[in-house]
Amino acid sequence: HAVETLADELASIDNQLLAARAADMRDVGRRVLSALREEEGEESPSPAGTPDSPVVIVAEDLSPSDTAGLDRERVAGLVTALGGPTSHTAIIARTLGLPAVVALGRDLLDKPASTAIVDGDTGRVWLDPTEEDLSAARERMRTLREREEAERAARMEPGKTADGRIIAVAANVNRPSQVAEAIDMGCEGVGLMRTEFLFLERDTTPTEDEQYEIYRAMLSALGGRPLIVRALDIGGDKRVPHLNLPHEENPFLGVRGVRLLLRRPELLYPQVRALYRAAREGNGLSVMFPMVGTLEEIRRFRAVCEEVRASLDAPRIPLGIMVEVPAAALLAEEYAPEVDFFSIGTNDLTQYTLAVDRGNTKISVLYDGLHPAVLRLMKMTCDAGRKAGIDVGICGEMGGQLEATPLLVGMGFNEISISGKMLPAVKYSISRLNAKACRELLDKAIAANDADAVRKLLQEIKH
Repeated sequence: HAVETLADELASIDNQLLAARAADMRDVGRRVLSALREEEGEESPSPAGTPDSPVVIVAEDLSPSDTAGLDRERVAGLVTALGGPTSHTAIIARTLGLPAVVALGRDLLDKPASTAIVDGDTGRVWLDPTEEDLSAARERMRTLREREEAERAARMEPGKTADGRIIAVAANVNRPSQVAEAIDMGCEGVGLMRTEFLFLERDTTPTEDEQYEIYRAMLSALGGRPLIVRALDIGGDKRVPHLNLPHEENPFLGVRGVRLLLRRPELLYPQVRALYRAAREGNGLSVMFPMVGTLEEIRRFRAVCEEVRASLDAPRIPLGIMVEVPAAALLAEEYAPEVDFFSIGTNDLTQYTLAVDRGNTKISVLYDGLHPAVLRLMKMTCDAGRKAGIDVGICGEMGGQLEATPLLVGMGFNEISISGKMLPAVKYSISRLNAKACRELLDKAIAANDADAVRKLLQEIKH
């Protein structure tokens, strides 16, 4: 009762970020209640109350602990009334390789069914399907299994289109312990190491030495493969109590990313020093700064890096920026001579371009990276990089969306960095595409009026 009272208070707050924490509050409450039951000798239910036979879970929403505790052998798919493409359910479902459809609306809960078909590719769900539907679904599953086998067999091949265009396929990795699995899945390097996890999972700020050991271990685990480390990206939806960040009414448009680092030298300098110390002991390290919007920010962070490099007598390493603020994409041609590479963060670029909070379930349908406005900004960035002779990569969620792969090939990305589970599928998809045909498709896509028109164009190309 106490937990529900607090959760209801959170849910009523006129702030989507805080209101969304009501689900987390209820999750913690259930876990505490479960622990109390175990102390009293009562049997605790399984995370999602699932039976032993394979099931499709249909729910209003799933908490982080519900989703993380799912048994892949017992759960065939997930369907929720709430949520969005970046919700806990969606993210963990992708990690587990489970088909999932989210944000179908509360009417879903009034439709009991004994059988369901879940198509995570198209976002469609059939409740109590006909025998004909079931037969078609089984045939589709058989085809998908055959493709997965082909993808896995070719996962160690370099990323290359059917007409010979090379595209490095890298992994988004947070810890050295995750590198071995990513390499086994075919990664050609790490295109995004999120360093905020070093700060989020503890009660104190990591020291320079602690950070150095992590970066050195990551380089060692990669064995000479490239590693791009993103400097601390805290702010927005990531709150870290021990950093004592000020309260902001709109944190996504506030002091986050490079804005925070340039204001907090006690965070910036230890991280940069740790990175350059690691660079002295291993090859392949690059560093990029997040949320860069102005030329002044680029020059200030480069000056800090050069100051630290010179003081440590460390080697020069490539310095790049995340392109996730529309201003950076629009001025990419002016920014390109100032950096060594670009990496497009499609998650934030999409939300800032479309003015859609990617965590707001009420408008999640409007959050769409295939919107022509987003595609045009991405193409501008790639064109600017090519003109300046610097590499351009992508490390946002769009990199792992197979329907978008032809557009990414058409833009001319040098690298696509994605979650480890998607590596074989994306590599296989690239190998079946013709770069020239993809460029022609891209020209049509950026001239379209909306994302639906882009999707219709994508149906013309097989991959």
